[in-house]
Amino acid sequence: MFFPASVIGLIRFYKNQQHLSKVEEEKKSMELKTLKNQLNPHFLFNTLNNLYTLTLKKDDKAPEVIAKLSEILDFVLYRCNEDYVSIEKEIALIENYIALEKLRYSENRLDISFTKDIQESNKISPLIVLTFIENAFKHGVINETEKASIRLKLESKKQQIIFSIENTKPQNDFAAISNKSKIGLINVRKQLDLLYPKKHKIEIRETQTHYTAKLCLTL
Repeated sequence: MFFPASVIGLIRFYKNQQHLSKVEEEKKSMELKTLKNQLNPHFLFNTLNNLYTLTLKKDDKAPEVIAKLSEILDFVLYRCNEDYVSIEKEIALIENYIALEKLRYSENRLDISFTKDIQESNKISPLIVLTFIENAFKHGVINETEKASIRLKLESKKQQIIFSIENTKPQNDFAAISNKSKIGLINVRKQLDLLYPKKHKIEIRETQTHYTAKLCLTL
């Protein structure tokens, strides 16, 4: 009598654990979706603002911006539903974003470089690094009256992804980080806690002349 009762108890326990795991996964999925929805409109709003400015000026660069924006929309709307995408797709998104921003600023206003060291074709959570790049443009370029500089580096190694970004800090009253940017970073941290629990590290440093951010992901 004891043996069958024990087996039945174990089966019930196993089924309960399966149910709890499923509930946790659904909760995690919903929370991630909410966080991504908070980030995506912010990114698209900034890009559309850039396009609006160019069309007002009747700039010849507007068609190229539309083409790049179309590629970005394709990524954001159809390829960001997954928790992870290939590092190559994320690089394409970053390069399209940089191309849009470079159309907005002349060479006299912006000096930017993007270094890639892809030793392993890993997967990464989409749009995670984009918030850092947006902040660099927002605080290192828009408010800069002199020539701004941005340095990006992305490394993809065995079981590890390292992203770093450094940008010059405007030497004026507009250098302070806005609350919206802080919200963006908070959202990124929440996504990282869900997707890379205890497997990520963010370092953010600020000096009198530069902002630096570094993200390390263990896969």
